[in-house]
Amino acid sequence: MLKKKNNISPQNFDTLIGNNANFEGTLKTSGLLRIDGLFKGDIEVNGNIIIGKEGKIVGNVKTDGIEISGIVEGNVIASEQLKISSSGKLIGDIEVGSFIVEEKAMFDGKCKMKNENSTQIKDNKKVSKEKITA
Repeated sequence: MLKKKNNISPQNFDTLIGNNANFEGTLKTSGLLRIDGLFKGDIEVNGNIIIGKEGKIVGNVKTDGIEISGIVEGNVIASEQLKISSSGKLIGDIEVGSFIVEEKAMFDGKCKMKNENSTQIKDNKKVSKEKITA
């Protein structure tokens, strides 16, 4: 699923927004959030999000991992993995640890990949100011 070692099951969610539900506002939760309805607003999850084929988010999302089979219209920050399934659509900018896009999925935005070693790479590229003599 989102992380092989976690074996996240779509049936074992902590919070569910069902098919016929429409919510508007700000949602902060932890664990596994599943959205099969419509959510308008910002979401922050200390855990993972699954958006079903009928699910839609209009707003910004911050989470550990997210799998999109429905629609997201907004920016997404996923510290670990973002996956867009073949039926999924994401319109917005993303900042992710890793990014998977299946064939026929749609992504319209800018992508920034997080790099744990970015400061270390900068430090390793220091130029020596010593004069080289032959």
